[in-house]
Amino acid sequence: MKPPTLQMSAARTVLAVVDHGRSLDAALAAEAQPDDHAPPQPNAHALVREICYGACRHYHYFDGILARLLSKPLRPHDRVVHFILVNGCYQIEHMRTPDHAAVSESVAAVAGTRFSWADSLINGVLRNFLRRREQLKNALAPDAARCAFPAWLYREIVAHWSQHAGDIVAASNRKPPLTLRVNRRKMGRDAYLERLSQAGIDASPTTDSELGVTLARPLPVERIPGFADGLASVQDESAQLALAASGLSAAEAGRRVLDGCAAPGGKTCLLLEALPQLAGLVAVDLPERVDAITRDLARLGLSNEADVVAGDLTQPAAWWDGALFDHILLDVPCSGSGIIRRHPDIKHRRRAEDIAKFAQQQFNLLSKAWSLLAGGGTLLYVTCSILPAENDAVIAQFIAGRHDASPQTLDSTPGLEGVATEWGIQRLPGVHPGDGFYFCLLKRAS
Repeated sequence: MKPPTLQMSAARTVLAVVDHGRSLDAALAAEAQPDDHAPPQPNAHALVREICYGACRHYHYFDGILARLLSKPLRPHDRVVHFILVNGCYQIEHMRTPDHAAVSESVAAVAGTRFSWADSLINGVLRNFLRRREQLKNALAPDAARCAFPAWLYREIVAHWSQHAGDIVAASNRKPPLTLRVNRRKMGRDAYLERLSQAGIDASPTTDSELGVTLARPLPVERIPGFADGLASVQDESAQLALAASGLSAAEAGRRVLDGCAAPGGKTCLLLEALPQLAGLVAVDLPERVDAITRDLARLGLSNEADVVAGDLTQPAAWWDGALFDHILLDVPCSGSGIIRRHPDIKHRRRAEDIAKFAQQQFNLLSKAWSLLAGGGTLLYVTCSILPAENDAVIAQFIAGRHDASPQTLDSTPGLEGVATEWGIQRLPGVHPGDGFYFCLLKRAS
């Protein structure tokens, strides 16, 4: 059997994400397993990745287009052909692939396979798409499909952020920039920008974070000057603002901090870089997730300044020494609705009913973390969601009937721009620089 073409590999990958809910990175890794019979193809993985990320990002749009180009849906066991068509449309619309090449390569994907019957169908549909692109686009109602979003999520965005919905959707459908956090312990931001310039890399300082720089063009980390030596880390601008939202400053000494859902470790390292006088920092996460924290600490030269614990925040008896923490950073698992531009598979892996499940998990984590916080201490609740059900609603449920928890005002915090909500600050993609993030700072009564 001949090895699959790049287009077939890309189609199988997108099918795994859309139809089976697999993560895009996992599906790409599975499809990238070497084939002993396949000749090496330079840059093949990068091309497949580009097609798959783009097709996942714009799937709902092209799915709506194909509903008008196909006389009837393809049978379930022929679904890979549907994804060859989706990917072909994406290449035509968004990549530099010549139109004729996108069509011929899509047709070639089924040659010699059990889907060879579809070659004329693929050719006809894609050529029809080329002829009728604008007409087909205009035929789509200005709703979820035209915006390339699942209907339930589009409704949520419009319901809660009607004034900003267009900006949120547009930003979520764009390729994300590569933003770095400069390690202030080793180099100032201006000096690092100069080093990038000397290396011929165009970059600019971030607007809100005083630690960040954004590259004009993304690069692999091995090509970023000083990355291996810990001069910088990849971290979105909004995520960097966890430092400002925490209220902690370098002038404070002797405070004991817990990062309660720490992997992959970006915010742990952010705090350590900025706050060298901490009495101690404990970074805890599930056993399968802590290796990433350890690697980042080692690269940054911070391994001796944090206690990395493989454990479950909801079961502290297994890892906690009983000493209460002065500050807790709690970046909880969430829908990821604020980081879709980085992880377009979220559009396909999340369902409306998942939000209530996340909210319950978030409430449980917040309640358990609160029991580890000392009187007079603070807890920063963070999500990368833009859905109030995971943000203000969780806080409202938590503080209802409690007399020891008081939300702190964040809307005047320098650099922490965002929409002031009832209990916190919401940053929205396309409205504020960076990804969509929510911050709420709670103080425990003494």
